[in-house]
Amino acid sequence: MPKIHIGRKIKEVLGKTPLSVIAFAKKINVTRDAAYKIFEKEAITTDQLQKIGQVLEHNFFDYYKTEEQANLAKDPEPKYGFATKEDISIISNAVKALAEQVEKLTERLPKGKPLIKKKYSKK
Repeated sequence: MPKIHIGRKIKEVLGKTPLSVIAFAKKINVTRDAAYKIFEKEAITTDQLQKIGQVLEHNFFDYYKTEEQANLAKDPEPKYGFATKEDISIISNAVKALAEQVEKLTERLPKGKPLIKKKYSKK
């Protein structure tokens, strides 16, 4: 995973918005000085990062994705390894149909009689 200085990324994204540092600080419930300290941090809590992301309308968690995760996010329907919603729906319907068939067959069975007669032979 690449080393990310998240404080610098936050400062960079904030710089592209019309928000001042003071307005940004108020929206994330910290002081102006605390906001400047965030810009210096290499790491912050996920809760704080989520709140900052909401205020700046930016997903900072994307910076932490591996290349494989980023490629998977680009391809919403992987070619292998994962069931799609359609696959799950088809399987679910098939299971329901089989359950109904089993129930109908069970109703046709004679009541009170053993289902299988066992035969044993002695040699």
